[in-house]
Amino acid sequence: MTDIRSATPPPLDLQPTTHAFRTRDGVRLHVESRGAGPTMLLCNGLFCSTHYFVPWWNHFSRDYRLVQFDYRGHGRSDDTPDPSKMSIRLLTDDAEQIMDATCPRKTILVGHSMGVRIALELYARQPERVSALVLLCGSAFDSLGPVISRFPLRNYVLASLMIGGHVTPVARMIKHGVIQADLVAKVAYLVGGMSRKLTPREPIDGLMANLDRLDVRVMPPLARSYIRHSAKKLLKHVDVPTLFLVGEKDTLALPSHARKVTRMLPHGEPYVVRGCTHLAPVERPDEVHSTVESFLARHHLHA
Repeated sequence: MTDIRSATPPPLDLQPTTHAFRTRDGVRLHVESRGAGPTMLLCNGLFCSTHYFVPWWNHFSRDYRLVQFDYRGHGRSDDTPDPSKMSIRLLTDDAEQIMDATCPRKTILVGHSMGVRIALELYARQPERVSALVLLCGSAFDSLGPVISRFPLRNYVLASLMIGGHVTPVARMIKHGVIQADLVAKVAYLVGGMSRKLTPREPIDGLMANLDRLDVRVMPPLARSYIRHSAKKLLKHVDVPTLFLVGEKDTLALPSHARKVTRMLPHGEPYVVRGCTHLAPVERPDEVHSTVESFLARHHLHA
């Protein structure tokens, strides 16, 4: 096992350095680092793994030291010992331990989708360790969008997740059928989570592979935790530059929500990527990368 505290970033012509990091409760997490310069810690979305950040990883590792990891129960990390306890708080605990171990200096926190919540919670715990927040296609509260978040639909979704957590064989069959029929992508195309025209197939296949790998018992409690979670009260305390970037056609993280959040942030800056969905960072990576680079340069956080 590589000592994650002493590992040095590899030259850019080499593969990323892979670390096997153990949490305080003994779960082995898959962690990767690459590049040199200011550190960025990348936080994934709900049920996603490190497959998502490939364009970001390839671009920013030229000038920054990037650290990414798979949440417990995801990707190449080990399963969690008690699936019923999967939550935003538990994933933030893991992310905090990785940040402490891999980021000796101030860190730029980058979160996509649910990773926005992880990044905000990390900032709330250790604000002195964070130099900036880059929040991508996520929400700070109201996780289900403007319609489902309203009662009674929100309660119906929560109740369905509660039932799903107790009917494991049925849940496994449903998950298998969903993956085989590619229903996640089909539904996402319909509701604005992905674009048939812009979304590359690679991140979709990566998502499907991670869903196939997931223990169905972790999915309901984590989804419930995400739906119930709110970072609204944290926003006024975020005293670092914060970029909130969303896709124009994203129905999961609306541009109107991003504008509302940035008004609540002391140093918030909104940016909307025209024509894009919830996967804007992989649909128009060049525009997203240049926007983030400009943001970091304005605040003297560039390499």
